[in-house]
Amino acid sequence: MASLEYPFLHWTDDNGNIFTQALPPLDNIVTYGTSVMEAKEAARQALTGVLGAMLDQARTMAPPPHDDVPDGAWWIAPDPRVGWPVLLRLERERAGLTQGQLAERLGVTYQAVQKWERAGANPTLSTADRILRALGRHLILTH
Repeated sequence: MASLEYPFLHWTDDNGNIFTQALPPLDNIVTYGTSVMEAKEAARQALTGVLGAMLDQARTMAPPPHDDVPDGAWWIAPDPRVGWPVLLRLERERAGLTQGQLAERLGVTYQAVQKWERAGANPTLSTADRILRALGRHLILTH
């Protein structure tokens, strides 16, 4: 299964504001909210923005850390319109494939893979499943 969630630390100040901070390498993401729901949504929006900018600038994507994550950390997923291209790029790189090699494996153009790895990509579920299977992964839908 492939998933994309990043851990965030959280704490409450004396006024009841709830602050969040992503763990390295995205620890420059710091947000707050006045409720748990608001704090989690602020973290999701900030994570989405940072990852989207990294995609737009063709920067190296940081996989979510899974080692040394403190108990109680919140796992936050970005908006799927940014999360999908990040997940695809990370999974393609994990498989050791270039965009061209993945395109060849799928029988599509290089440009199609480029499009899927841009913020705003919105493949159908069957296309997403086909892509992940070509990378040796599979899609599991959860709520």
